[in-house]
Amino acid sequence: MGVKNFWNKLVGTVGGVNEDDDEFETDEAGYEDEVAPRQTAQPYRSSSSLSSAQQDKPLKMMIVEPETFDDAQNIADYLRERKPVVINFEATEPDITKRVVDFVSGATYAVDGNIQKVGKDIFLCVPSNVSVDRGKHEYDDFASALTWKNQDGQ
Repeated sequence: MGVKNFWNKLVGTVGGVNEDDDEFETDEAGYEDEVAPRQTAQPYRSSSSLSSAQQDKPLKMMIVEPETFDDAQNIADYLRERKPVVINFEATEPDITKRVVDFVSGATYAVDGNIQKVGKDIFLCVPSNVSVDRGKHEYDDFASALTWKNQDGQ
């Protein structure tokens, strides 16, 4: 066997057609690939898909005063249940406050919600079915009116 014949046989076996394979035939007409059904991801349900029973119930707001980091899980559970949460950190240690805020920020993001600091050591976390309007201008006018009243001595 010459080098050329050896090379042709090697190339034919590895990457091409082998001359000895001529006798092997397949009946491709009777063969069908079975295709596994594809599962598609379900889209996240928006607030517009709430049932009428859920829309008729009054909205329940939760107030939490965390003492340990474990309380962050309860806050996340409330958000998953689409309940707004007021978090009061006034009596919480600073390192626990930071950890809880970090955790709850992630949970709020996961439910397409919103987190806002509404006062010193007080946060408001709302799911996507709740919108928050601070009415900043109205609040500022009200606060300035009170300041003026107190300056007058009344």
